[in-house]
Amino acid sequence: MLQKPEQSASNTRQQFDAVSKLLIHQNPEDWLWFCLNTAETEVISVLDTEQPTVKSNRADSFIHANVRGKEVIVHLEMQTYDSTQVPMPRRIAGYVGRGIEFFGLPVYSHVIYLHPEAGKTDPGEYFQEMPGYEVRIQYKVIRLCDLEGEAFLETRLKGLIPFTPLMKPPEGMPLDDWLRECVQVADSVLVDTSAKADYLADLAILSGLIFDYETIRNTILEVAMHESSVIQHFLQQGIEQGIEQGIEQGIEQGIEQGTRESLIEGIVENLEVRFQAHNLQAIQSALERIETLQHLKQLRRTSIQTPNLNAFLQTLGLNSDTNGIESI
Repeated sequence: MLQKPEQSASNTRQQFDAVSKLLIHQNPEDWLWFCLNTAETEVISVLDTEQPTVKSNRADSFIHANVRGKEVIVHLEMQTYDSTQVPMPRRIAGYVGRGIEFFGLPVYSHVIYLHPEAGKTDPGEYFQEMPGYEVRIQYKVIRLCDLEGEAFLETRLKGLIPFTPLMKPPEGMPLDDWLRECVQVADSVLVDTSAKADYLADLAILSGLIFDYETIRNTILEVAMHESSVIQHFLQQGIEQGIEQGIEQGIEQGIEQGTRESLIEGIVENLEVRFQAHNLQAIQSALERIETLQHLKQLRRTSIQTPNLNAFLQTLGLNSDTNGIESI
């Protein structure tokens, strides 16, 4: 059963944004393939969007990547509904301009619309038509409802499957059957049952944009009835409340963990590249013991600015001689 737009408005946009961002940060390679349609990509790091580039109207995701041998920034803006307060072309112009200023790299920008009614009039560019002061910034507009969902199920890419219920079903297939097929594939992608519960919860949240919660709940329980952890996950609070509250339990923790891993990976990669450093396990272990994200964010900036590896080690209370760290 489809859910009307006014019904889905009861779900906060932050909920959809949180899940979308989490799935991108956990599976950046999948999203590079999705947006750029090429396997010639390599993720360097998922960038922190708390920085000055995006301090107003914070962007969703910036991925530092190598695309066809060229170092670029790939920007993904997940948009639930149309942008009304600030038109999307103006928002993207701001993100792209500040991204170029801050990173000094080309920015490939994408707006991905989740709801079927969103993005219909997005022109895909910002154009200032003024002789001598012309500005043109183009970006890709992707409306999930326009995509053939079956093709994305066949890829079995973890980062994309939770979004497939929002895509176009095979011709003639009822929407409830399409949701069931999406859940079946999602159920088969992960083996670990605890991770599967959270993964199906992500799919449930996104599906809530167009399906009612009872349909989602019943479909997931029908498909995953052999998984006790999944059943427990979806029966904790009853029907609608259970899905809305139960599936939120792991979101904040998951986002924080994904952000931690991205920050730590970025710090280690910065040090490896800048100082041709090796055997940085001691640094990674020290970073993993740091409890606050704010401290890790400060250390990430330090890893970019520090004059040498020993100076960074001192901030962690480490010594290169005793920890086997090597650099050139």
